[in-house]
Amino acid sequence: MSAIDTTFLRASKEAIASPTDYPQSPLSQALRQPVLLGLFLPIHHGGWSSSTLPRTTDWSFDYNAKLTQKAEELGFDLVFGYSTWQPKGGQGPTRTEAGLDAFIATASLAGITSRILLISTIHVLYGPWHPIHLAKFGATLDHISKGRWGINVVTGHRAYEHELFGWSQIEHDRRYE
Repeated sequence: MSAIDTTFLRASKEAIASPTDYPQSPLSQALRQPVLLGLFLPIHHGGWSSSTLPRTTDWSFDYNAKLTQKAEELGFDLVFGYSTWQPKGGQGPTRTEAGLDAFIATASLAGITSRILLISTIHVLYGPWHPIHLAKFGATLDHISKGRWGINVVTGHRAYEHELFGWSQIEHDRRYE
């Protein structure tokens, strides 16, 4: 094995270290507490509510930015942006008429916060995402947020989400393989 190969292998092993391997990382600091307090951001019309009644939340970035800043001020540990794919009008009481992309919206909060962890959700089966793209995006966001960004990887949920991309729904355990 050449010196270059050895250097690459050593760097590769270091690159896949967990944030918890670094005691001063934001995640390590948060995990020292007995409980983590998080806020699920209402980045979609209606937020997390499946009610058909009028809501008082707003899906806009400005609204979610204010919520995140308030959560940080109150000592919350993290904010979480969930992801959903639904056509305008959606189906049933959980329809989504407007919303933000969880990956972009949550990452955008890095510049206006200083302590709170920022968790983005991304659907990895929908679209042409290559793992190298996600690694580069993640490394960039980790740098910008000073170690406060994290990713929630999902593979979709409802059949109509898969159908939006021209797929038939794949069984849950098979999707995660």
